[in-house]
Amino acid sequence: MKLPIFCLLLVFCAAHGQFQVPIVDGEDVGAILASLQAQLNEQKNEIDAMKQKEGAVYVRWGRKTCDNEALTETVYSGIAGGSYHNNPGSGTNYQCLPTNPQWGRYQDGVQGWKAFMYGAEYELDTIYPFGSTSLNNHDVPCAVCYVPTRGSKLMIPARNTCYSGWTEEYDGYLMAQAYRLQATEYVCVDGQPEATPGGYTNHDGALFYPVEARCGTLPCPNYVEGRELTCVVCTK
Repeated sequence: MKLPIFCLLLVFCAAHGQFQVPIVDGEDVGAILASLQAQLNEQKNEIDAMKQKEGAVYVRWGRKTCDNEALTETVYSGIAGGSYHNNPGSGTNYQCLPTNPQWGRYQDGVQGWKAFMYGAEYELDTIYPFGSTSLNNHDVPCAVCYVPTRGSKLMIPARNTCYSGWTEEYDGYLMAQAYRLQATEYVCVDGQPEATPGGYTNHDGALFYPVEARCGTLPCPNYVEGRELTCVVCTK
C-alpha cells in the first residue's frame, strides 16, 4: 500500500531532523499541519532573502572603475573590445576584456578562418553628446561591477533616471557601431567617459558611436528626430 504524501513528508523530515514532530493522536494532525506550514513558510522567506542578496553584476562602459566603492565592488578594470567595424563576421556584442589575460593551448600568429577580437575606440565627430571631441579615436575602458545588496540589473535606453523602486548605478549615452557598419549591441556609456591611458592611435577596430533617434515607427513626439539617446543602468 502506498503511503500518503503527507506521511512520507513527516517520515522524511523527522529522519533528517528538519522538523521536531511529536508522536500524537489523530486529533492533533491539524495542529501539526499548521506548524509544518509555518516552518515551510519561514524557510521559503529565508531562501527568498538569500536570493535577493545574491547581488547584481553589470559593465560600466567608458570608466575604469565603479563609483561608490563602499557599496559597489570593482571586479576588474578592463578594455572594451569587439569585432572589426566593417567585417561581417565574428561576434556582435562588445566585450569587457581584462588587462591581464590568461592563455590555454594556443598557436601564435593568425591562422585561416578564425574569429577576431579588436580593441574599441570612441568615434566622436561633434561635441554632442559628451560636450567635447577630445576622446575621439581614444580607446574605451570598462569596469565590471558587483552590487552585493541588490539582485537585478536593468539598462534603460532613452532615460537618464531610474523608475521608482530602482537604484541608479550610472547614467550616460547609448552607443553602438554606426548603421553602415557591422551591427552590434547597444551599450550605455558613462556620461563622464574616460580613455584608456596611452590608447590614442586611430586603429579603428570596434567602434563606439552615439545613437540618434529616427522618427517614423519611433513616435515623435515624444522622441525627436536626430537627438542623441540617453541611458541609465539601474539595480534593485
